[in-house]
Amino acid sequence: LLLLLPLAGALVPANVTAQGAPPGDPASGRALAGQLCSACHLVSPEQRGPVPDGVLSFAAIAARPGATEDRLAGVLDIPPHPAMPAPPLDRRQIRDVAAYILSLRPR
Repeated sequence: LLLLLPLAGALVPANVTAQGAPPGDPASGRALAGQLCSACHLVSPEQRGPVPDGVLSFAAIAARPGATEDRLAGVLDIPPHPAMPAPPLDRRQIRDVAAYILSLRPR
């Protein structure tokens, strides 16, 4: 059994995240973000403010060290502060929004 453990990682497809979910779709995430998040966040580079004090743009969130799809999905699934309402998204949609946010990361 111990000899098979190193092979187990090779059997997981490269397009699956650490939590085992398929990666999100940035295009779907952008559409959802435009509908649900743009009242408070700057969700696209084209969008202009104002935004509430202390609210980060999606580009700023993407640029934060350690931002991953899994971490962003976790934040969207359980909002970290009371000012942000729980987004009415299913797990697939959460991964799509997280993937969109990461697509804004500076290259």
